[in-house]
Amino acid sequence: MMSIDGYSLLASSVAAIVARLCTHPIDTIKTRLQVAPPSNNISKNAWLKEVILQQSAQTPLRPASILSLYRGLPVTLLFSVPALSVYLSCYESTKTWLHINTTSMPRDAMINHVISGAVAELAAGTLFTPMEVLKNRLQTEQRKQKGTSASALAQIVWNKEGIRGFFRGYGMGLAVFMPHTVIYFVTYEKLKGQAAAMLKKDSDLGQFPFSVYLVCSGVASAAGIIVSTPLDVIKTRWQVSAAEEGTLFRKGPVAIACHLWLNEGGWRGFFRSLGARIAWGLPTTMISMSVFESLKDLRGRHLKNSV
Repeated sequence: MMSIDGYSLLASSVAAIVARLCTHPIDTIKTRLQVAPPSNNISKNAWLKEVILQQSAQTPLRPASILSLYRGLPVTLLFSVPALSVYLSCYESTKTWLHINTTSMPRDAMINHVISGAVAELAAGTLFTPMEVLKNRLQTEQRKQKGTSASALAQIVWNKEGIRGFFRGYGMGLAVFMPHTVIYFVTYEKLKGQAAAMLKKDSDLGQFPFSVYLVCSGVASAAGIIVSTPLDVIKTRWQVSAAEEGTLFRKGPVAIACHLWLNEGGWRGFFRSLGARIAWGLPTTMISMSVFESLKDLRGRHLKNSV
């Protein structure tokens, strides 16, 4: 039976908190760009100011506009810490289980990384999806009114849609993040293997410099983000569709895709927010994975010295 290492849970929890605190404002910008209508009759800079800061282009910059970039942070921390813990711990545990219990899927085999990543995504999606539903609506809500707190919004979702409302977009989330996760871990493990060969280390035992984890996770994250961005735009719009700001997106993912193609510039519409998604995804993944791997290495050194 596959078990999850308690230390991996601790390391992944610390990694989740550090990463989210550092990158949440960028995540808010990404989400607002994904659901915003195209700019009409105003300059690109004015449109960006209105979308990102949710204030008129002629209005002087207000502290409240900057603070709005942290909207949804509490619910993000509430869900992302256990979600990332499940994600990374399931990946490590599945990778070890396959290595021990099969002859064709050792820890360094690509098929091991593919299956382990898929299992991690399936498990973590049950926590990431409710987080995304609440977070996206909080981030895109334009007026401070009753219902904008996480608890009040959760009550609204429950009253209107029941438990299904919290899992709106779970299937789309898997369609987005399953290929993202598989591409990420296959690329990440391959790069770690190449780094191990260069540094004459065992990639599975780790003990790499922090910079190696940063580079490997950054390159792997960029590859996954580029592939998954079109579906992520559709998923985000579908998840906010029940909110007032999402009334244009209520006809379902296929209708959203058609609208993007016909009315928002074809492929350009599908890759809207790619820059913001990379700006958010790279540091989030680089920080979380590097902290997680470094804490694992720290434990490994401690166990080695205690023998």
